[in-house]
Amino acid sequence: MGRTGRTRELIGEGVELRRHRRENYPLYARWYGDEEVWRLTSWASGPMRQSAVERLFRDRELSSIDDSFAIHREGVEEPVGVIGLMNVSEANSSADLSIIVGSTDDRDQGVGTEAIRLLLGYAFEELRLHRVGLSVFDFNEPAISAYEKIGFSHEGRLRGAVRRDGSFHDAILMSVLAEEWGAGGRP
Repeated sequence: MGRTGRTRELIGEGVELRRHRRENYPLYARWYGDEEVWRLTSWASGPMRQSAVERLFRDRELSSIDDSFAIHREGVEEPVGVIGLMNVSEANSSADLSIIVGSTDDRDQGVGTEAIRLLLGYAFEELRLHRVGLSVFDFNEPAISAYEKIGFSHEGRLRGAVRRDGSFHDAILMSVLAEEWGAGGRP
């Protein structure tokens, strides 16, 4: 999965997915360093430092198994989030979805949902993947509800897999298959 010839931009309803620009890395570092973003989305032991975030995105640029975009509102230069297909496996025709919407002001407005729809269209129609999976923490009910509406199905849980707020929580495993997406999975 080389980088040449890859789609540079995906355009949806009010949302655009664009390839990352290095000048946005400090903004990403603010998001990945934010306690609430970490609490809702990360398997790491704590929020990331700026140097680690910048290294992560430099590595993603070169990666043959990660395919990542910045989420933009239509026509706006500054991104509002990051979305990607991680652990892309040609052998198994699968990948894992990863998404964060950085600012609380940009959440619960449909931006993330439209970004996921765009990325799934790209995954199934352009990359010809068979399966896209994800994990979400059981206390992140808005995300679980959004994934269900988009067409993800529950397939299991990792019991007591993450520690947050002084106790252990389950990680819910969800996925969507190409035939489900093509059979009207696009709400």
